[in-house]
Amino acid sequence: MNIVILIILLIISASLYLVIDYNGPKEILLTPDKISNIECLRARELIVQEYDSQGNLWASRGMILYCLNKSGNKFLKMAHIPTGFSFYWLNNFTLFRKLINKPECLEATITGDGHICALSAGFIWHSTSNESRFHKTLKLRHYGFGVGRGILSNGLLSVNGSHVYFGEYFRNSDRNDVLIYESRDNGKTWDVAFKYNPGIIRHIHALQKDPYTGRLWVCSGDNDPESIIAWSDDGFRNINIIGKGNQRWRTAHLVFTEEAVYWGADTGSTDLAGIYRWDKRTLTLSRVKAYDGAILYGAKLSSGLLIFSTDREGFPNEKDNKTRLLVVDTENKVSEIEIGSWKHWKKGYRYSFAMLRMPRNNGTNQAAVSVINQNEIPIGELLLIHEKDLVV
Repeated sequence: MNIVILIILLIISASLYLVIDYNGPKEILLTPDKISNIECLRARELIVQEYDSQGNLWASRGMILYCLNKSGNKFLKMAHIPTGFSFYWLNNFTLFRKLINKPECLEATITGDGHICALSAGFIWHSTSNESRFHKTLKLRHYGFGVGRGILSNGLLSVNGSHVYFGEYFRNSDRNDVLIYESRDNGKTWDVAFKYNPGIIRHIHALQKDPYTGRLWVCSGDNDPESIIAWSDDGFRNINIIGKGNQRWRTAHLVFTEEAVYWGADTGSTDLAGIYRWDKRTLTLSRVKAYDGAILYGAKLSSGLLIFSTDREGFPNEKDNKTRLLVVDTENKVSEIEIGSWKHWKKGYRYSFAMLRMPRNNGTNQAAVSVINQNEIPIGELLLIHEKDLVV
């Protein structure tokens, strides 16, 4: 009888835990900490998404969106993104996310009108600013196990109030056509803005807006002819290429200043990896610094500092298993901050890249970084580092 009671109590306790975990905490506090002897604020298991037009930072924990007010000290629960009736429903649970070592469960952007547009379980979902219910608005053509993520984090873009764009990101081994989608109503309805014909590119890495010119930019990869950086001033109806044809032009992000466009090369090339600068006036390209391994993310802070993050994914040009933040000052001098070491690097269900994920846009006085798959820091921990502490 005692054993039966114990089993019942265990079942009740486990069920209660799962219900609480599914609903998520109402708030997630920022706590002071140090990483590599650098002062920072830290929050548990949050994947950075973006800063909205008001300067508030959005992040996700599983399928839940949280928001940190620009003057606040804690992330507040804002929305629960659906998965529909699918296997991806399991992403709602911390134990499952840790088991498979995959904390990036969704991508979401907040429009200038306050609407939420999110990728989840192979669908685009939309919710207005004053309701909690989400509606499916588009089924992605390419998504799922063995197919791809659907959208890379910087491939989702909200501009001009109600406009949202995203570019297709999938394995595309057969080099089929690749689309850029556009919504003019906060993600409620979608049209094709641009089509790359079969064989032109593999997939789209990033769609971004230059805040100084208003131009929209697109980055693609992966092979030399597919590595292209281009801009558009008519909503991607026409694409103007600034460079292509080798791994210098392969990137997953762009960082804009008034004078130039910067990026880190997403490449395993020993000769061409590093940080690049394209001068807007002279239309010339220069390498700010050669570096080993791929650089996946970049951002500009309010002081003018630029920050980039290296990953580890097994490229032949990686000299060690460490991830780093690279800080570029206004004179293009580069310093580095070591963050962590690659954890699950053996091929298997827990394998993933070691990454330092940053928001789609910034311009604030702090670097926001989510740490993924590293030994020293739990999966998905979010770090906020003030720009004054990045100068080492």
